[in-house]
Amino acid sequence: MKPYHTASYIVALCLASPVFAQQPSSPLNSGNAAEEEWTIEECISYALEHNTDIATGKIEVESGKISLNSARMSRLPDISASLGGNVYFGRSPSRDASYIDNSQISGSLGLSANIPVYQGLRIKHEIDKAKIDFEAATRNLELARKNISLNIASLFLQVMYDKEMVAIAKSQLELSSSQLELSRGQFESGRVSRSEVVRSESLVASDRAALTQNENSYALALLDLKQAMNLPDSTGITPVMDDREIPRIEEIPSLVQIYEMSVRLHPSIKYAEASLQSSRFALKSAKSAYQPSVYLSAGYGNSVYSNLTDRSMNTDFWSQLQGNGNEYIGLSISIPIFSRNTVRNNVRLSRLSVSRQEILLSEAQKSLKKEIEQAYYGAMAAYGSLDSARKALEAALLNFENEKASLDSGRSDIYDYANAKAEVEKAQATLAHSKYDLILRVKILNFYMI
Repeated sequence: MKPYHTASYIVALCLASPVFAQQPSSPLNSGNAAEEEWTIEECISYALEHNTDIATGKIEVESGKISLNSARMSRLPDISASLGGNVYFGRSPSRDASYIDNSQISGSLGLSANIPVYQGLRIKHEIDKAKIDFEAATRNLELARKNISLNIASLFLQVMYDKEMVAIAKSQLELSSSQLELSRGQFESGRVSRSEVVRSESLVASDRAALTQNENSYALALLDLKQAMNLPDSTGITPVMDDREIPRIEEIPSLVQIYEMSVRLHPSIKYAEASLQSSRFALKSAKSAYQPSVYLSAGYGNSVYSNLTDRSMNTDFWSQLQGNGNEYIGLSISIPIFSRNTVRNNVRLSRLSVSRQEILLSEAQKSLKKEIEQAYYGAMAAYGSLDSARKALEAALLNFENEKASLDSGRSDIYDYANAKAEVEKAQATLAHSKYDLILRVKILNFYMI
């Protein structure tokens, strides 16, 4: 290979390499005065802090915590106080519970407590169910975080792909523009005809249109990412990624390892398991209604009277309080006999709920296995495609250098040059697609394992 050809090959190879930090101009971000560089981790972190689904999930978790506290507090006594007063005209009750002909004012106060002693272990089952529901809400929040993280990662990598496509289109435009200048010089020197210049101009126009289209795709992909993050449109960001983030094939665990780990840790499975356990506790709670309920009650009451008809019968306030006080303690048992099949139907519905949750857990496990297999084999295929794309790009670049040398020496025309150049652009696009497809699929596998 001649020195000129070698230098041109190196330049073209550099133009084809991944471009992560370059910011292409686009209609949506050209007006921003300053833009910050954002990594994929920063985008995910921002999205998790500002996503409405995460905020809703946090509310559900807090609601589950309150429900758990309410279930635990149901073991404590129910204490209440009462205070009342009445005015009687003409006839009023006496201390012996009979009514007499006089008018009077009476007041009463009381304090009572009601303690559940036994309810067929219903309170225990409700507490256990509330614990599981709280855990389920927590797992559901974790699942929402993973789904949002994966969605942001997918959008981020789409932006990076479109960004690299802009860089590729720019390099192609630079090559065609250089060839146009060379063709014009050769035309002025009489080495080529005017038609060669026109063809070069057409190639430049085509590359410029491709650049505009890629810039628009990049701008729209960036807008999708910012909207998914709930980031204001006026905020300018430049997504960046390091070459070292491209995974290696040896870093990917085996399919069996990934599935075994995800079954133990993935929030979708933990949520389904918690929902099943909750339905089982709900069934136990429904069955407890078949058993008697025992309550212990205690209280204190007092009352005062003032006779309006014959005030000589009245005693002073404090003396009445000392003499009219009463205390009581009692034990009551409620035995269910017939409840119009309400308890029976509740138990049957609870059993159906358990069966439904068992099916949902099985489906969740199958779905998870299917998703992991798709991501795993997709990652393997993407890695193979990446290796093939690199080799195809090397071949396309070599062919392009040969065609360029032939064109410069007059042994070929602009059509062969344009075809070779198009093959380079196609190989560059395929390499970029394979690279980001591999990164995304490996990140999907990582999300299943954490």
